[in-house]
Amino acid sequence: MPEGDRKAVALRRPTDAGSRGPLSAAATWSRLLIAVTAVVAGAHLIGLPALSAPAVVILAGAGLLAGLPHGGVDHLMAMRLAGRSLVPVVVVYAGLAGVAWFVLRWGGPAALVAVIALSALHFGLGELEFTSELTGWRPSALPAAALVVAGSGAVLLPLARSGEEFNRVATAVSPGLARLIAAEPVRTATLLVWLTAAVIAVTVALMTKHVSAAVDVVLIGLLGMMAPPLVAFAVWFGGWHAVRHCARMLTLEPGCAALLREGRTRAAWRRLAGLAAPMSGAALLMVLALGVFTAVAPDPAVILAEVLRLLLALTVPHMAIVWWLDRQRERVG
Repeated sequence: MPEGDRKAVALRRPTDAGSRGPLSAAATWSRLLIAVTAVVAGAHLIGLPALSAPAVVILAGAGLLAGLPHGGVDHLMAMRLAGRSLVPVVVVYAGLAGVAWFVLRWGGPAALVAVIALSALHFGLGELEFTSELTGWRPSALPAAALVVAGSGAVLLPLARSGEEFNRVATAVSPGLARLIAAEPVRTATLLVWLTAAVIAVTVALMTKHVSAAVDVVLIGLLGMMAPPLVAFAVWFGGWHAVRHCARMLTLEPGCAALLREGRTRAAWRRLAGLAAPMSGAALLMVLALGVFTAVAPDPAVILAEVLRLLLALTVPHMAIVWWLDRQRERVG
């Protein structure tokens, strides 16, 4: 089969039950995790103890670390898209991440705001793509835009709610940014933007009988409103976004997709884990190195801030590859 045809086959949207099975499983488990987290985090509303500050930092760190492997096959997908070998792809990927980290470290609040905005867009587009692949629903422009904004609620709602632990981490990342997001007009505007988008998305989803899409928006809202802001984002990142992205990659990576067509789902997951292990291990080592270098800091928020900055830097090439992949798939159809 010619290379162009092989690429087209690899990029087609999943249509068979074997391919959609992992997407359905990812949707179920991510919804369950977010629902449980929202209930546990909101238990203080009925008089139970609220999560302590150390528990918030530990849960947030665990969620961020759990999300690391979801970009572990970026280099393989980029190789197929670009038709290049491993070395130049990894060099470009690492170079983009390095430049992003440098800008985030010394570029001031403007650079952070830009990357956070792009990350929110990436998360929202990821929700739209996942919903479309799982349900076959391709909404028109307005509901699609609403779904993208509503899908980024795990970023927007923590920004709108702020909070003590969140502010400590934000201050450790950038004092200027922390002051900006803590400003009441900014918080109110962020909340109103998300609520407006959520109402539109849920209304259209229910009117078109795509109940699962409406449920997802509601769950993202409950998590963002109930859980401490740091926990809300980190648990969503590691237990929702990463899980769903990995399920998508399972249907796209040619070897994994072939195993799915044969009904060998566990073998497909094992293959994906093996392919993602080298890059995931390298990212984890960088995070651990940061932890060692900052372990002497009296405030654990400093460590979490460094991990967050690294994740934001890695998100830049990851966003570029996912965007490229999705655009190519739209052309293939």
